[in-house]
Amino acid sequence: MDRKSLKAPQSTATLMRGGAAAEPTLSGPIPVPAPPRQTFSVGTEVAGRYRVERFLSRGGMGEVYAAEDLSLHEPVALKTIRPELAATPEALLRFKRELRLARRVTHPNVCRVFDIGEHEVVPKEGGTSYRIVFLTMELLAGRTLHEQLVRHGRMPPEQVLRLAEQMAGALDAAHAAQIIHRDFKPGNVMLVPAPPAAGGLRAVVTDFGLARGELLEGDGSTSRDGHIVGSPSYMSPEQVEGLPLSPASDIYSFGLVLFEMVTGQRPFVAETPTATSLLRLRQAPPSPLELVPELAASWAEVLLRCLERQPEKRFATASEAIAALRSGEPTPALVKLTPSRKRSPTKPSPAPAPAPAPGSTGSQPVARRVVAVLAPRNLMARAELSWLSTALAELLSAELAMGEQLRLLPGEGVVQMRRDLLLPDEEGFAAATLQRIRAHSGVDLVLTGAYLVQGREEAARLRLNLRLQEATTGETLAHLTEMGAEEELLELVSRVGAALRKRLGLAPLTTEQAHGVRSAMPAEPEVARLYAEGLAALRGHDAATAVEHFERVVKHEPSFAPAHSALAAALQYLYQEEAAKAAARRAFELSSSLSREERLLVSARHHEAQAEWSQAIEAYRTLFEFFPDNVEYGTALVFAQVSAGQNREAQSTLEALRRLPPPLGEDARIELAAAVATSATADFIASRKHAEAAVSRSQGASQGQLAASALIMEAYAARNLGEPLRAVELLEESERLFLAGGDRGGAARSMLVHAMALIDTGRLLEAERVFVSAIEAAREIKGASLEAEALLCAGGLSCRLGHLSEGLKRASRAVELFRQRGRLSDMNSSTILKGMVRRLMGGLDEGKRLLEEGSHAAHVFFEDGYAEAWGRYELGCLLMDLGELAQSRQQLERALALRRARGLGAFVAETELGLACLSLEEGRPQEALAVAESALAAYAALKSVDGEGLANAVKARVLMALGKMAAAREALERARSLAGGSEDVFIAAEVRLTGAALVRRDGGPSEREEAARQLQVLATRAARDGMKRVALEARILRLELHGEAKAAAARKELQSLQKEANRLGYRGLLQRAIALLGEK
Repeated sequence: MDRKSLKAPQSTATLMRGGAAAEPTLSGPIPVPAPPRQTFSVGTEVAGRYRVERFLSRGGMGEVYAAEDLSLHEPVALKTIRPELAATPEALLRFKRELRLARRVTHPNVCRVFDIGEHEVVPKEGGTSYRIVFLTMELLAGRTLHEQLVRHGRMPPEQVLRLAEQMAGALDAAHAAQIIHRDFKPGNVMLVPAPPAAGGLRAVVTDFGLARGELLEGDGSTSRDGHIVGSPSYMSPEQVEGLPLSPASDIYSFGLVLFEMVTGQRPFVAETPTATSLLRLRQAPPSPLELVPELAASWAEVLLRCLERQPEKRFATASEAIAALRSGEPTPALVKLTPSRKRSPTKPSPAPAPAPAPGSTGSQPVARRVVAVLAPRNLMARAELSWLSTALAELLSAELAMGEQLRLLPGEGVVQMRRDLLLPDEEGFAAATLQRIRAHSGVDLVLTGAYLVQGREEAARLRLNLRLQEATTGETLAHLTEMGAEEELLELVSRVGAALRKRLGLAPLTTEQAHGVRSAMPAEPEVARLYAEGLAALRGHDAATAVEHFERVVKHEPSFAPAHSALAAALQYLYQEEAAKAAARRAFELSSSLSREERLLVSARHHEAQAEWSQAIEAYRTLFEFFPDNVEYGTALVFAQVSAGQNREAQSTLEALRRLPPPLGEDARIELAAAVATSATADFIASRKHAEAAVSRSQGASQGQLAASALIMEAYAARNLGEPLRAVELLEESERLFLAGGDRGGAARSMLVHAMALIDTGRLLEAERVFVSAIEAAREIKGASLEAEALLCAGGLSCRLGHLSEGLKRASRAVELFRQRGRLSDMNSSTILKGMVRRLMGGLDEGKRLLEEGSHAAHVFFEDGYAEAWGRYELGCLLMDLGELAQSRQQLERALALRRARGLGAFVAETELGLACLSLEEGRPQEALAVAESALAAYAALKSVDGEGLANAVKARVLMALGKMAAAREALERARSLAGGSEDVFIAAEVRLTGAALVRRDGGPSEREEAARQLQVLATRAARDGMKRVALEARILRLELHGEAKAAAARKELQSLQKEANRLGYRGLLQRAIALLGEK
């Protein structure tokens, strides 16, 4: 299972604060995008010329607004361009070139494009300004043809003909100007009201040359990232195949649109968009007469000629098709229609039986044979030749994967399999071992071998022995030996690879494919050695060494895309997100020379790293459609969909995975993906069921690392279902499995979640020990970002244990590490933690500044509701200490709204307790009682012992204010039984202070004496640990309790307390000290 298999929390603050909001992860926070915000608000003046009047829509290219041209006083449509599509001068230049071409198309049925412009945005809150690129075009009032068809279904042929004639004129005008639309579809045709004499509607074709925001050059059908351009349901066959385009491609799309207009259905329909696009490559479209029997035969003939598989057989122009429709004569390129099958007018035709090739869209795709290439064993005692083992495995894998007829188990999967099964380093395996290999990874064929280098330097000869075995039967299918000069490694692999392919019945490699195999390794031997050693280190969980090697590789061969991709993976392992993003982006930019599968995978991982979920989803969906037997691609699609908030779509993908033939559909990774997906919708009962199934299946197949990941998800579900003790047990086993597999990073991540589960049970000291282990593990693997996360979480715990100085130290270090790694949102969470620590230490001015900065940044810059709510809660408590009660209520109520909106049960209860204390300070005890009881009920439901104890202590104070002393004593006793011995020093102190306050109001002499003694101990410890507010309140309450007003010593201490409370800003405590002095 990939290290990104578990969905992460929105920010490290979520994990650090504990509670039901935090989600486990193995790979560090993956940002989940908030609902998109509009770039411009109404009234914004853009580029000094256009005033925004209203928002219209958002699409794949950007946003569309209705605006007024202030120079010409005319309405225009203003369309923003997504930043990544015009991020460089080259990209902007291509956009301008496309615009110039599009402006050459002048026709009444073509949407006019006016200009391209740039607008500088300067954030009101400060920060770096940025540029928005936009287009202005004709503002059209009406609806799209797509909307018309959705609302009203198929249209009468005479109406279709009127609109088709207009659309044909638009296409012909574009083709005459050397423009191919590339994405002609109902969504790109506007129906604008027109006079009745003109048919009532005017068809206007939009987005010429700019379809879907792709920046295209020439007549290619693919974008720079290797994606096929166009909407799958309306693509021509040549678009699907990535071939050069001509006007005939638009004619095909035109035919598809007309087909839908007259029948109300599309000619090709499958379960997914990519499957739909592939369908037209293998079967002819149905006759429209099967769907609309009363349709004139000439219509069917014209539409089917538009939909000819070969471009040269279609109409030369769209107007020719219209002329044929008007004449009603049969088209010369077609023979008499003889439908070969019937089709229900309400159901899409079934997909054909799958062919044994990738990309099949049948309900039961035929799985390709799976090959595991184990690194050949080095028979020499010379360590400097060990790198050849990895290099040979990579080259042999590339040789067998070429042509996409076999599925290769990824190199990291092979290494994990060897580790899980404790496979010996041998040339060939016994039948029983091969059966275990098949059960573990679904492998059909196993390739093992050994190599020997004989001679020295120029005379060195490499001897390679290979053995290919059938995993099911144990039969040896091939035993090959090849020799060659050491510097002729590529030629040697080519010869032995050709023999293997022949033995497996695979076609020989073409010249282009052979070149692709050679590009699997760097050209220079020394650089190849570095790359191979880097791969070995990464697969051995030594990511720091891997990074060093890959950085040297890309320095020597900067255009070698696989090294950039591997570097991104190693950096991600170390949780260095920004550097990983940059490496993934560079791999993406260099991926054009890779095979189709590699190119799509690099693209998917690039978009995933940038949190560009729609593009990542598209890439993973395409991979899964082309290679439906690859469960990894399907589960990656699920994770991307969950990250994008597409939970319903994720469930559909999971259903498709489960429908795969055994053993594919029974893969443990599917259950783990289902656990993540159901957890995202807060269905923790279902999530636990799926996680348990994933654990059972992975353990049955000896997949230790996968089981470790699944245990984390099962533990997370248990935490949210109020079973923290069970969560602790599961996480301890998860750590054990990660460590047994040598994955210190996975173990460290598991430790973080383990510590939070321990906090749920109130075992804070044990949690501290686990956090320390996690920090040490992160440092061992040089995972600075992971260390920062551990420090942030541990810093919050330090405060609860009363170790405020240590908490401040950890928070400060986390801030620095997050800053170095560019993780600004988590750096901001660390700033909020620093503000909280400063508040608890009595530094109210500094704490207020930090909390105001942190909560503001969380809201404005990071849209991090979790961190914002936390910051506002802490700020509300601080303002209460300062006596600024109105401002305190404002902050606490905002925090409560944010936490309620996100369903953060424990945090909601925490905030309600803060509001109960505030209402008590405001002199509204009845209101305080209602809020405190609400928090108490929530903590009881969550089975939070410390929380329930604290809530009872607050309730006791409120009942005292109401004069209900018996009820107050009952609540206090409940608080003592639950949290009197809490390891959270602030909760324990609150229970003790509440008890002393009750004794002051309603206690006998002996009770008062004992309470005073305990307060003295509390004040001393609090002062020692820097807990200024607790120390001050304990001292004041002790004097109130003792009634030592007239004693000189007491007066002197009161004066000292008054001075200290005034200096620190504790207005409430100051007033109590002044009142007590007044009594003297």
